[in-house]
Amino acid sequence: MRVRFLAEFIGTGSIVMAVLGAGFMVSNLSAEPALGLFMIASAVAGVLFVAISSFASISGAHFNPIVTIAFLAHKDISAKDAGIYFVAQFMGGLLGALIANLMFIQTPTISEVGRFSLGSMVGESVASAGLVLLVLQLVYSNKEKLIAPAVALWIFAGHIFTSSTAFANPAVTIGRVFSTAPSSIAVESALYFILAQFIGLGLALLVSARLRKVKK
Repeated sequence: MRVRFLAEFIGTGSIVMAVLGAGFMVSNLSAEPALGLFMIASAVAGVLFVAISSFASISGAHFNPIVTIAFLAHKDISAKDAGIYFVAQFMGGLLGALIANLMFIQTPTISEVGRFSLGSMVGESVASAGLVLLVLQLVYSNKEKLIAPAVALWIFAGHIFTSSTAFANPAVTIGRVFSTAPSSIAVESALYFILAQFIGLGLALLVSARLRKVKK
């Protein structure tokens, strides 16, 4: 379990480090908005692909509380192990924020970047539902080897086509609160985003259950 904890800790931390670090770099380079969005999307997708490919055989590479909850709902992970994963994921997210701040010589500060709107709530629900659903479908179709590229591509696309830029992860959302990077998020917005993520999780579980019945 210690090894799985470490894998979840490092994986989640690397995602937060990537999204905040890329945000700082976009600011330092004074990149145009469209280019900046592409840079952040590319950095996060690249890190996701590498992290999932590296740690899938160790912990399953959840790196995300809603993914862990989805597997818990399907009884593919015990409640005890899920709790340990949650701790690893949230602690990893905080470490990722700290490292990103240190890399760019920034003092860890609570973000003031407001992101809440009705549209962003819908976008975040869509991003989260799509992420959980694709993971479940690939697992239950015995196509686990496609999870790394599929998740990376979904999040890359979600950065561009969703109004929320596809956070789709409560641990990463909390981690992004502790920074002044353009890709950070204010506490109030983070709470709404997490609510939307759980709405997306619920939708994904409902659709997945329906699809599994049809398959049978």
